[in-house]
Amino acid sequence: DRGKVPHAILFTGPSGVGKTTMGRVIKTHLDCGDADYLEINSADFKGIDTIREIRKAVHLSPIEGSSRIWMIDEAHKLTGDAQNALLKILEDTPRHAYFMLATTDPHKIIKTIHTRCSEIKLVSLSNIDIEKVLRRVIAKENLKLNDDVITEIVEAAEGSARKALVILEQVCYLEGDEAQIKAVQSTSLNK
Repeated sequence: DRGKVPHAILFTGPSGVGKTTMGRVIKTHLDCGDADYLEINSADFKGIDTIREIRKAVHLSPIEGSSRIWMIDEAHKLTGDAQNALLKILEDTPRHAYFMLATTDPHKIIKTIHTRCSEIKLVSLSNIDIEKVLRRVIAKENLKLNDDVITEIVEAAEGSARKALVILEQVCYLEGDEAQIKAVQSTSLNK
Protein backbone atom coordinates (compact mmCIF):
# COMPACT_ATOMS: atom_id res chain seq x y z
CA ASP A 1 0.00 0.00 0.00
CA ARG A 2 1.47 3.33 -1.12
CA GLY A 3 -0.04 5.12 1.86
CA LYS A 4 2.29 3.22 4.19
CA VAL A 5 5.49 4.35 2.45
CA PRO A 6 6.87 7.56 3.93
CA HIS A 7 7.49 10.42 1.50
CA ALA A 8 11.04 10.90 2.78
CA ILE A 9 13.37 8.01 3.58
CA LEU A 10 16.98 8.22 4.75
CA PHE A 11 19.00 5.07 4.00
CA THR A 12 22.16 4.91 6.09
CA GLY A 13 24.99 2.40 6.18
CA PRO A 14 28.40 1.53 4.81
CA SER A 15 29.22 1.57 1.13
CA GLY A 16 27.93 -1.34 -0.94
CA VAL A 17 25.22 -2.63 1.40
CA GLY A 18 22.24 -1.86 -0.86
CA LYS A 19 21.02 1.65 -0.06
CA THR A 20 20.45 2.60 -3.69
CA THR A 21 19.12 -0.87 -4.47
CA MET A 22 16.51 -0.46 -1.72
CA GLY A 23 15.44 2.79 -3.37
CA ARG A 24 15.00 0.97 -6.69
CA VAL A 25 12.93 -1.74 -5.01
CA ILE A 26 10.66 0.89 -3.46
CA LYS A 27 10.43 2.60 -6.86
CA THR A 28 8.78 -0.54 -8.26
CA HIS A 29 6.45 -0.81 -5.26
CA LEU A 30 5.33 2.81 -5.71
CA ASP A 31 4.51 2.37 -9.41
CA CYS A 32 7.15 4.86 -10.48
CA GLY A 33 8.17 4.72 -14.14
CA ASP A 34 11.71 5.28 -15.33
CA ALA A 35 10.85 8.76 -16.58
CA ASP A 36 9.73 9.75 -13.07
CA TYR A 37 12.71 8.30 -11.19
CA LEU A 38 15.82 10.43 -10.89
CA GLU A 39 19.02 9.33 -9.20
CA ILE A 40 21.29 12.20 -8.21
CA ASN A 41 24.82 11.59 -6.96
CA SER A 42 25.60 14.44 -4.60
CA ALA A 43 29.30 13.90 -5.09
CA ASP A 44 28.75 15.34 -8.58
CA PHE A 45 25.75 17.63 -8.02
CA LYS A 46 25.88 18.94 -4.47
CA GLY A 47 24.78 22.52 -4.77
CA ILE A 48 21.61 24.46 -4.31
CA ASP A 49 21.00 24.65 -8.09
CA THR A 50 20.24 20.92 -8.12
CA ILE A 51 17.68 21.34 -5.33
CA ARG A 52 16.13 24.33 -7.12
CA GLU A 53 15.61 22.14 -10.19
CA ILE A 54 13.89 19.55 -8.00
CA ARG A 55 11.71 22.25 -6.43
CA LYS A 56 10.53 23.30 -9.93
CA ALA A 57 9.71 19.71 -10.90
CA VAL A 58 8.28 18.31 -7.66
CA HIS A 59 4.72 19.51 -8.28
CA LEU A 60 4.55 18.13 -11.83
CA SER A 61 2.38 15.04 -12.25
CA PRO A 62 4.06 11.70 -12.96
CA ILE A 63 4.56 10.82 -16.63
CA GLU A 64 4.47 7.00 -16.57
CA GLY A 65 3.19 5.77 -13.22
CA SER A 66 1.51 7.15 -10.16
CA SER A 67 4.54 8.61 -8.36
CA ARG A 68 7.77 10.56 -8.84
CA ILE A 69 10.93 9.69 -6.90
CA TRP A 70 14.19 11.51 -6.33
CA MET A 71 16.99 9.26 -5.07
CA ILE A 72 19.80 11.42 -3.69
CA ASP A 73 22.90 9.31 -3.26
CA GLU A 74 25.74 10.48 -1.02
CA ALA A 75 23.32 13.03 0.44
CA HIS A 76 25.86 14.02 3.10
CA LYS A 77 27.82 15.79 0.34
CA LEU A 78 25.03 18.30 -0.28
CA THR A 79 26.10 21.78 0.79
CA GLY A 80 24.47 23.35 3.84
CA ASP A 81 22.42 25.67 1.62
CA ALA A 82 21.32 22.74 -0.53
CA GLN A 83 20.26 20.76 2.55
CA ASN A 84 18.23 23.70 3.84
CA ALA A 85 16.56 24.10 0.44
CA LEU A 86 15.79 20.35 0.40
CA LEU A 87 14.30 20.66 3.87
CA LYS A 88 11.76 23.16 2.55
CA ILE A 89 10.70 20.64 -0.12
CA LEU A 90 10.43 17.84 2.45
CA GLU A 91 8.19 20.00 4.64
CA ASP A 92 5.59 20.26 1.86
CA THR A 93 5.89 17.18 -0.34
CA PRO A 94 3.05 16.56 -2.82
CA ARG A 95 1.24 13.21 -2.49
CA HIS A 96 2.87 11.77 -5.61
CA ALA A 97 6.45 12.79 -4.68
CA TYR A 98 8.94 10.70 -2.72
CA PHE A 99 12.48 11.45 -1.63
CA MET A 100 15.07 8.85 -0.79
CA LEU A 101 18.40 9.93 0.58
CA ALA A 102 21.33 7.54 0.86
CA THR A 103 24.40 8.25 2.94
CA THR A 104 27.42 6.60 4.47
CA ASP A 105 27.80 9.55 6.86
CA PRO A 106 24.41 10.46 8.40
CA HIS A 107 26.03 12.85 10.90
CA LYS A 108 26.65 15.31 8.06
CA ILE A 109 22.92 15.52 7.29
CA ILE A 110 21.28 18.38 9.15
CA LYS A 111 19.13 17.31 12.09
CA THR A 112 15.95 18.84 10.68
CA ILE A 113 16.21 16.60 7.59
CA HIS A 114 16.64 13.60 9.89
CA THR A 115 13.39 14.51 11.66
CA ARG A 116 11.52 14.71 8.33
CA CYS A 117 12.74 11.31 7.14
CA SER A 118 12.12 7.74 8.17
CA GLU A 119 15.58 6.28 8.66
CA ILE A 120 16.41 2.79 7.48
CA LYS A 121 19.81 1.60 8.71
CA LEU A 122 21.50 -0.98 6.53
CA VAL A 123 24.45 -2.97 7.82
CA SER A 124 27.29 -4.90 6.25
CA LEU A 125 26.54 -8.51 5.44
CA SER A 126 28.13 -11.32 7.39
CA ASN A 127 30.75 -13.45 5.67
CA ILE A 128 28.21 -16.29 5.59
CA ASP A 129 25.70 -14.10 3.74
CA ILE A 130 28.35 -12.83 1.31
CA GLU A 131 29.32 -16.43 0.58
CA LYS A 132 25.67 -17.35 -0.06
CA VAL A 133 25.34 -14.46 -2.53
CA LEU A 134 28.52 -15.52 -4.31
CA ARG A 135 27.56 -19.19 -4.50
CA ARG A 136 24.12 -18.30 -5.86
CA VAL A 137 25.65 -16.15 -8.62
CA ILE A 138 28.36 -18.73 -9.36
CA ALA A 139 25.74 -21.47 -9.74
CA LYS A 140 23.42 -19.32 -11.85
CA GLU A 141 26.25 -18.29 -14.18
CA ASN A 142 27.73 -21.82 -14.32
CA LEU A 143 31.11 -20.58 -13.13
CA LYS A 144 33.83 -22.82 -11.72
CA LEU A 145 35.61 -21.40 -8.67
CA ASN A 146 37.58 -23.21 -6.01
CA ASP A 147 36.42 -22.84 -2.38
CA ASP A 148 39.72 -21.10 -1.53
CA VAL A 149 39.02 -18.44 -4.16
CA ILE A 150 35.51 -17.92 -2.81
CA THR A 151 36.90 -17.56 0.72
CA GLU A 152 39.39 -14.94 -0.52
CA ILE A 153 36.59 -12.98 -2.22
CA VAL A 154 34.44 -13.12 0.92
CA GLU A 155 37.29 -11.73 3.03
CA ALA A 156 38.16 -9.00 0.51
CA ALA A 157 34.51 -7.90 0.24
CA GLU A 158 34.43 -6.64 3.84
CA GLY A 159 30.66 -7.12 4.15
CA SER A 160 29.76 -5.51 0.83
CA ALA A 161 27.78 -7.65 -1.61
CA ARG A 162 28.52 -5.15 -4.37
CA LYS A 163 32.27 -5.37 -3.75
CA ALA A 164 32.10 -9.18 -3.68
CA LEU A 165 30.34 -9.27 -7.05
CA VAL A 166 32.76 -6.78 -8.60
CA ILE A 167 35.71 -8.90 -7.46
CA LEU A 168 34.00 -12.07 -8.70
CA GLU A 169 33.54 -10.50 -12.12
CA GLN A 170 37.22 -9.49 -12.22
CA VAL A 171 38.55 -12.96 -11.41
CA CYS A 172 36.02 -15.51 -12.62
CA TYR A 173 37.50 -15.96 -16.09
CA LEU A 174 41.15 -16.06 -15.05
CA GLU A 175 42.82 -19.42 -15.58
CA GLY A 176 43.79 -21.34 -12.44
CA ASP A 177 43.11 -20.96 -8.75
CA GLU A 178 46.47 -19.32 -8.04
CA ALA A 179 45.88 -16.55 -10.61
CA GLN A 180 42.39 -15.96 -9.24
CA ILE A 181 43.60 -15.76 -5.63
CA LYS A 182 46.39 -13.33 -6.59
CA ALA A 183 43.86 -11.17 -8.43
CA VAL A 184 41.57 -11.10 -5.39
CA GLN A 185 44.45 -10.23 -3.11
CA SER A 186 45.56 -7.41 -5.40
CA THR A 187 42.06 -5.87 -5.30
CA SER A 188 42.12 -5.81 -1.50
CA LEU A 189 45.58 -4.20 -1.54
CA ASN A 190 44.33 -1.42 -3.84
CA LYS A 191 41.43 -0.24 -1.69
